[in-house]
Amino acid sequence: MTITDIYETMNSKAESFFEWAQAHPKYGLLFAAALLALWLAGLLLRWKWACHWQFNSTLWFFDGCKPETRRKVQMVLVGMAIIACLTIFFAWK
Repeated sequence: MTITDIYETMNSKAESFFEWAQAHPKYGLLFAAALLALWLAGLLLRWKWACHWQFNSTLWFFDGCKPETRRKVQMVLVGMAIIACLTIFFAWK
Protein backbone atom coordinates (compact mmCIF):
# COMPACT_ATOMS: atom_id res chain seq x y z
CA MET A 1 0.00 0.00 0.00
CA THR A 2 1.48 3.30 -1.07
CA ILE A 3 0.92 6.76 0.30
CA THR A 4 -1.30 7.55 -2.66
CA ASP A 5 -3.54 4.58 -1.81
CA ILE A 6 -3.78 5.72 1.80
CA TYR A 7 -4.65 9.24 0.64
CA GLU A 8 -7.31 7.94 -1.74
CA THR A 9 -8.83 5.75 0.98
CA MET A 10 -8.95 8.60 3.49
CA ASN A 11 -10.35 10.94 0.85
CA SER A 12 -13.14 8.51 -0.05
CA LYS A 13 -14.02 7.99 3.64
CA ALA A 14 -14.18 11.75 4.22
CA GLU A 15 -16.26 12.20 1.09
CA SER A 16 -18.73 9.52 2.16
CA PHE A 17 -18.95 11.06 5.63
CA PHE A 18 -19.77 14.51 4.24
CA GLU A 19 -22.34 13.01 1.87
CA TRP A 20 -23.97 11.33 4.87
CA ALA A 21 -23.84 14.59 6.85
CA GLN A 22 -25.57 16.43 4.00
CA ALA A 23 -28.26 13.75 3.89
CA HIS A 24 -28.78 13.97 7.68
CA PRO A 25 -28.31 17.64 8.70
CA LYS A 26 -30.01 17.05 12.04
CA TYR A 27 -26.88 15.38 13.42
CA GLY A 28 -24.89 18.57 12.91
CA LEU A 29 -26.71 19.86 15.98
CA LEU A 30 -25.24 17.01 18.04
CA PHE A 31 -21.79 17.90 16.73
CA ALA A 32 -22.34 21.55 17.67
CA ALA A 33 -23.60 20.51 21.12
CA ALA A 34 -20.49 18.36 21.61
CA LEU A 35 -18.21 21.29 20.73
CA LEU A 36 -20.15 23.55 23.07
CA ALA A 37 -19.90 20.92 25.82
CA LEU A 38 -16.12 20.84 25.34
CA TRP A 39 -16.07 24.65 25.62
CA LEU A 40 -18.22 24.48 28.77
CA ALA A 41 -15.88 21.90 30.29
CA GLY A 42 -12.98 24.24 29.54
CA LEU A 43 -14.80 27.08 31.27
CA LEU A 44 -15.60 24.97 34.31
CA LEU A 45 -11.99 23.78 34.58
CA ARG A 46 -10.66 27.31 33.86
CA TRP A 47 -8.64 26.32 30.80
CA LYS A 48 -6.95 29.38 29.35
CA TRP A 49 -8.16 28.86 25.76
CA ALA A 50 -11.77 28.58 26.94
CA CYS A 51 -11.76 31.58 29.28
CA HIS A 52 -9.96 34.00 26.94
CA TRP A 53 -12.34 36.48 25.35
CA GLN A 54 -11.89 37.69 21.81
CA PHE A 55 -11.07 41.29 20.98
CA ASN A 56 -8.51 41.39 23.83
CA SER A 57 -11.30 41.63 26.42
CA THR A 58 -12.61 44.96 25.15
CA LEU A 59 -16.28 44.06 24.75
CA TRP A 60 -18.10 47.17 25.94
CA PHE A 61 -20.74 45.06 27.66
CA PHE A 62 -18.16 43.44 29.95
CA ASP A 63 -15.68 46.29 30.44
CA GLY A 64 -16.60 46.78 34.10
CA CYS A 65 -16.77 43.08 34.94
CA LYS A 66 -14.20 41.00 36.75
CA PRO A 67 -12.77 37.99 34.87
CA GLU A 68 -14.71 35.62 37.12
CA THR A 69 -17.97 37.40 36.27
CA ARG A 70 -17.16 37.16 32.56
CA ARG A 71 -16.50 33.45 32.96
CA LYS A 72 -19.82 32.91 34.72
CA VAL A 73 -21.73 34.85 32.06
CA GLN A 74 -19.97 32.85 29.37
CA MET A 75 -20.89 29.59 31.13
CA VAL A 76 -24.55 30.62 31.19
CA LEU A 77 -24.51 31.58 27.50
CA VAL A 78 -22.77 28.37 26.43
CA GLY A 79 -25.16 26.33 28.58
CA MET A 80 -28.13 28.01 26.94
CA ALA A 81 -26.65 27.30 23.50
CA ILE A 82 -26.25 23.61 24.40
CA ILE A 83 -29.85 23.47 25.59
CA ALA A 84 -31.01 25.15 22.36
CA CYS A 85 -29.05 22.71 20.17
CA LEU A 86 -30.38 19.68 22.01
CA THR A 87 -33.94 21.02 22.04
CA ILE A 88 -33.89 21.60 18.29
CA PHE A 89 -32.30 18.17 17.74
CA PHE A 90 -35.00 16.33 19.68
CA ALA A 91 -37.85 18.47 18.30
CA TRP A 92 -36.72 17.96 14.67
CA LYS A 93 -39.16 15.83 12.69
